[in-house]
Amino acid sequence: MPEEAQENTQEPRVQADEDWKKAVAEEKARLRQQGQTAAKEAVPEADIRIFLAGLYTQTLVCLGDIAHPASGAVEQSLPEAQYLIDTIAMLKDKTKGNLSSEEGAYVDNILYDLRMRFVSASARGGAAGESEEAKEEQ
Repeated sequence: MPEEAQENTQEPRVQADEDWKKAVAEEKARLRQQGQTAAKEAVPEADIRIFLAGLYTQTLVCLGDIAHPASGAVEQSLPEAQYLIDTIAMLKDKTKGNLSSEEGAYVDNILYDLRMRFVSASARGGAAGESEEAKEEQ
């Protein structure tokens, strides 16, 4: 085979520039660092108000004031609502003297709101100890 034919059958060689490799590695490191920073910023700092907001939302679901996030159904379970309200009240008692004035006011406000909603739900839905399932069985 002539030499020219051998040269055409060989694949071209790619030469990577060392500066280019370094720039790519630095860019990957920078993006990785940004991702870690963004992940840290995405998670809020632990706060009693955020924790209580979760309990508040669960209680609203149990009271039938908002739909269940997974099923989308509006269901009422007054015993569960009472349990959650009692849990928030217990947390208020256990943290007495350790909450800031804003945190204390927040606990007081959500307890008042939930208790008023519970009374309304009880008046609408029957006895406080009955759930929707118990009523359907009757």
